[in-house]
Amino acid sequence: MRNTPFFRQADLLVQVVPFVNAEACFALKGGTAINFFVRDFPRLSVDIDLVYLALEDRPTTLRGIDAALQRIATR
Repeated sequence: MRNTPFFRQADLLVQVVPFVNAEACFALKGGTAINFFVRDFPRLSVDIDLVYLALEDRPTTLRGIDAALQRIATR
């Protein structure tokens, strides 16, 4: 089982989430989040769905998202 694509994707997700969680501007949402943290439903895919929480104009929002993703990438 540990060698299945699902398990490898889930393992990667579990490793990445703490880096994403360090950015207070993002919230984890979606089916994978529910599956891992609330209920154990069968999943066809494993991914990270994020929502950017700040309410800003579009250019400011895009700069904020880019900056946060850059910080995540350097961790």
